[in-house]
Amino acid sequence: MDSPGTNHEPQISPARLLRRSHLLGDFLTVIAEGSIRQAADKIAISQSALTRRIQDLEEGLGASLFERTSRGMTLTPFGEVLKHHAQLVAITCQYAVSEISELLEGEAGELRISAGPAWAYALVPDAIAAMQATRPKIRVTLLDLINDVSLPMLANGLLDVVLGGLPPTRDPQFEYEPILEIEHLVFANEQHPLNQLPVVTATQLTAYPWIWFTTGAASLDLMMSYFQQATLAPPATSVETSSAQSAFRLMQQSNYLMLLPSTSLETAAHHGLRPLPLQRSFGRYIAGMMYRPSVRRLKAFTSFRDALLGELAARPA
Repeated sequence: MDSPGTNHEPQISPARLLRRSHLLGDFLTVIAEGSIRQAADKIAISQSALTRRIQDLEEGLGASLFERTSRGMTLTPFGEVLKHHAQLVAITCQYAVSEISELLEGEAGELRISAGPAWAYALVPDAIAAMQATRPKIRVTLLDLINDVSLPMLANGLLDVVLGGLPPTRDPQFEYEPILEIEHLVFANEQHPLNQLPVVTATQLTAYPWIWFTTGAASLDLMMSYFQQATLAPPATSVETSSAQSAFRLMQQSNYLMLLPSTSLETAAHHGLRPLPLQRSFGRYIAGMMYRPSVRRLKAFTSFRDALLGELAARPA
């Protein structure tokens, strides 16, 4: 018999592979754990039994899925292809379970959301509260992540919805729904010397300490470009933090400046902060929702989306 990888014509039909789809779960577990031993422990079977299952899958497909080394299991090009489709199968099954659960439980459901800084201050929390006021059984997991972290989680089925800036490069497996235009604004406390001026120049911005989010790489690049265009050295960052509350408290106490999205206007105002009247804008971008088309079938998603759009419609333009 030819060894896997020498005969590339599949020996297993799509229908037969579907009937033996438990092998795809084993396959994904080996990928996640990095070795047969750890994967076997994870799914509570013997190493020899799991090895036979993977070999059965390889023989059926006529292709080697793993390269076995002393450091563990790494995917072959054939394995990479199967991984992509196996993950899609797992995600589809997950949504099927969610949809069936919703039918069984009525108004119940679950939604896993990531909201970037432009959304996390008020819009998404207010939308969740509005949704749960009428559908209290919907369970929500809310993470505050940037696109670089959240989009891979969306691809891997760990998130249902990502809210953030819509990227220039689009993955065809996702929906990209534009919702609003966001402006980058520089905030300071109401008593800040620059908030007493009719117009603030780039040069004046360099004279004060800045606060920066540790996850704000894209915004940092934007600031660098802003001052380069003004032929100025960018101001040094005085404080880096991952906490919006700490940043707001610092700005209340002293003359710090911070670049924040225009969606934070209401929240910032509650902390006595307002945007500076800049001579030249830092720029705008389109933000929205990113999700798989299949998530539209979930009541939890449509309820959240309706609540979010309702919150946006109720806010002043």
